Amino acid sequence: MRDGHLQPMEQVRRDSSAGIRWTRRTRRRATMASAAAVIFLVFAFAASATAASPAAPPVKTVQVDVIGDSLSTGYRTPGDTWPGQAQKIVAGMGLNAHITNASENGAGYVQPGQDGDVFLDLVNRIVNSHAQVVVLFGSDNDAGRSGEVTAVQAALARVKALAPHAAVILVGPTSESDDPTGSLAGIRQTLATAASGIGATFVDPISLGWFQGSASADLSADLEHPNTAGELYLAQHMTAVMAPALKTAMQRNEARAGWPVRVRLTDAVRAV
Repeated sequence: MRDGHLQPMEQVRRDSSAGIRWTRRTRRRATMASAAAVIFLVFAFAASATAASPAAPPVKTVQVDVIGDSLSTGYRTPGDTWPGQAQKIVAGMGLNAHITNASENGAGYVQPGQDGDVFLDLVNRIVNSHAQVVVLFGSDNDAGRSGEVTAVQAALARVKALAPHAAVILVGPTSESDDPTGSLAGIRQTLATAASGIGATFVDPISLGWFQGSASADLSADLEHPNTAGELYLAQHMTAVMAPALKTAMQRNEARAGWPVRVRLTDAVRAV
């Protein structure tokens, strides 16, 4: 007390153990100092953890292997292929992937291509344990030929042996019509059944009408192979088909790389 009055804002208590005089002002300063100490400790802990932990290894690029026929080689558009266009689209989506194209003009599961290879040969040429997505596209070259079932099963069995953890996507042949004569029905059904048997994805461009109606304008004069606009059109469709598998593969690669868990500072302060 001073002159018989309480000192404003300074209601004093005495600590029984240390005899320290406390005021509201000193308590507020002590609280602020404690909060500052907590934040300092959080920063110090984060810095020491970063310094002690080795840098996370880079995330592996998702390897995509494409097996196909002249629809994928740029037969009518030399130097311009849908896999090349898809590579740009995938990068623009922020997907870390590399597409390798091992297609051959005239090839199919049964029908040898211009260099004498069938799809099984092309699988053996590029697919390995690093592959995370394998796409087999086609082929109308197999229409009317015998041995489709055995050839498809052999190619898929080889894919699973070489890349057991890869996502497999089978895409059937395309057509400017809905295949009214049923000439492509056999290979389409064979692919659908084989995909179901190994847990692969099957996509049927004919039932989806990829190049039918007004979209036939994206075909060259032979009404079979894509023109320049058609390569981009096909790349957009194929990217949409591949994207879910690419995203899943990327997430797995990030987990394997051991990316550190990011904790927000505010959450750390609340925990303290």
